[in-house]
Amino acid sequence: MRIGRIHAPAGMRNIIYGVRRRSSSVAAIMICAITLVGLFATPLFALDKAAGTKNLSVYRQSINRLQEGILQQENKQAETQTVERNILAELEVLDRKLVGQQEKIDTLEKRMHDQQEMIDQKENALRKIRAKKKLVEFHLQKRITAYYTMGNIGLFNVTFSTKTLPELLTFHDAFDTLIKYDQEVIKSYRETIDQLVRATTALDLEKSVLQDFIEQNEQEKVALLQTTTEKKTLLTQVKTQEQLHEQAITEMQQASDDLAKSIAILKKKKTVAQQNFLTQKGKLPPPVNGAVITLYHQEKTNTLGISSSSEGIAFKAPDGTRIIAVSDGEVSFSGYLRGFGNTVIIHHGFEYYTVTSRIEKISVKKGQKVKQGQSIGVTGDTATLFDEGLYFEIRHGSESQDPLLWLNPDKLSILH
Repeated sequence: MRIGRIHAPAGMRNIIYGVRRRSSSVAAIMICAITLVGLFATPLFALDKAAGTKNLSVYRQSINRLQEGILQQENKQAETQTVERNILAELEVLDRKLVGQQEKIDTLEKRMHDQQEMIDQKENALRKIRAKKKLVEFHLQKRITAYYTMGNIGLFNVTFSTKTLPELLTFHDAFDTLIKYDQEVIKSYRETIDQLVRATTALDLEKSVLQDFIEQNEQEKVALLQTTTEKKTLLTQVKTQEQLHEQAITEMQQASDDLAKSIAILKKKKTVAQQNFLTQKGKLPPPVNGAVITLYHQEKTNTLGISSSSEGIAFKAPDGTRIIAVSDGEVSFSGYLRGFGNTVIIHHGFEYYTVTSRIEKISVKKGQKVKQGQSIGVTGDTATLFDEGLYFEIRHGSESQDPLLWLNPDKLSILH
């Protein structure tokens, strides 16, 4: 990626001018000191001893004051250098922090989903237990009514009953059997009540655990928001400090050079035994379903205010869109690449590589063999905080090529 000049806003010109003037103040003071010494060197030898001693003292005081001023300026310069720091390194830390917190949130949401399923199961069990309880209560009510109607067998029942004594005894034996059955029903009823109590207790416990997960989720989201705010604050700082701005340009240029060097080193490694990449020129599918918003060698200015000529193209796609490998190959690099963000580099054989950057979440690892159309990650808003769109390059060795010459034009849409 060739880095160009910065387009500073008009409101920043006074700040930039002040920084430049301050950075050159040390040199100006030193020139003044040397000039003063030069102007008065010859007269010193011409003066008499008393006047020369007096003037020499004055000059020494002036030089001492100048030296003190130089020391003060050097101290200020040292303080400024202390304030300067590795911008891209800070952004890398924040990016990793954002990814880690998002993974925690995803884990908590999955656990919340699992807990909700368990609660649904408990509630379903409770409904069944309540239905069984109603059946038992209905059965007992009928039996109690029968007991009340029958009463005990005695002289009064034998005398006035329409049934004979043997019939009454047979009926009494049958009722004894029913009593034993009712005892089992009562036992079942009590067990049902116990199950109901245990299920209710378990349900309350599951709801409590779910509530804890929800609170953790909210805390993680607050932390994520704070981290995002830190990143936006750092962006503002970069835009308003000219020295840090230049450092960002240098580091991004170095990152681009490192990428080219890394790919040049990869040339020495064993190539993948696929030959279909060359034969598919002009037929490859795009890495993501989206519109092309940046063309090859197009001048672009990112959110840092840095202008550069694009060595690849960029696609605009909704968050969460699947990113694919455009051809068979082997993953040569998978991870965070300074200046590019989350990046996947795939070797397709014969020193041809595809570079896909600004990925929200990577799903492949280094050394993994991939097939055409296989998912290698998804898009997201965090990955495109500094540059818009999913970035895609095709390189032969360390030389970039226009990806539009390789991709299937029937599957592309370009925003003008």
